[in-house]
Amino acid sequence: MMKISKIEKNIYGSFDFPEKEAYLTVKREQRTKKASLIGSAIGTAIGLGISIALARKNEPIKDVFVKNDIKKTANNILKYTKLDYEGFRGYIYMILQASGASFGSLLAGSWQDKHKESRIEKIKEAIFVMNNVAIPTACAKSVEYLLSKKSLINKSELLKKISNNKLMKNIAIISGLMVGLLGSLNISNFINTKIIEPDDKRKKTINPTDFLVHVDDIIPILASSKDSIFKGLPLDRCMPLIYFILGSEVGEKNYYTYE
Repeated sequence: MMKISKIEKNIYGSFDFPEKEAYLTVKREQRTKKASLIGSAIGTAIGLGISIALARKNEPIKDVFVKNDIKKTANNILKYTKLDYEGFRGYIYMILQASGASFGSLLAGSWQDKHKESRIEKIKEAIFVMNNVAIPTACAKSVEYLLSKKSLINKSELLKKISNNKLMKNIAIISGLMVGLLGSLNISNFINTKIIEPDDKRKKTINPTDFLVHVDDIIPILASSKDSIFKGLPLDRCMPLIYFILGSEVGEKNYYTYE
């Protein structure tokens, strides 16, 4: 039962019962939102930190911190969080960070918000986030791989033309990403409405702002591709921040909001 202050008791005393219940509901939702926000942020940071530490398993995190030298410690942290997103290993690093951030946020957010329906919403969001990272990225990486296979592109003039043009190659890769986005959305909706919560037929849809989420996919693809027109730019330095934002949304989900 929600604890109330003496001031709030006086306020409640001036309300009729329906108004009192409405006021209590609003206050409960506000407190739950705040608790989930803080909890999910902490859980995301911990989960993301663990995932980066796993990716850097040969470099103990304790070696990053230098006693009485803040500047050197900061430089070490920047180096420690910089991962190589090229090839299959880069794909694994992306999945690792997304899962670490999402599940850390899910656990911490659920600890703060124990409402059953809220936990279901958080689970559905975690599934959406993971599919949204894994499937579109796999599609884009597959296109990139196929356009690098000489045995394949030599059989098609169109593929040869695309593979020899940096701009066209990047457009093809991003097109693969968008196809994967549509696929991940359909798969997430199927899992959420058929398995997780069959009674809830609400489905996620793609809004223009949803494509901003896939900056996390586009950045490493453009930065790590050998023929990328953005090769050399430190775009991958944004990755930990993007995964933090992406993961924290999981723990913030609750039973009275749905997007």
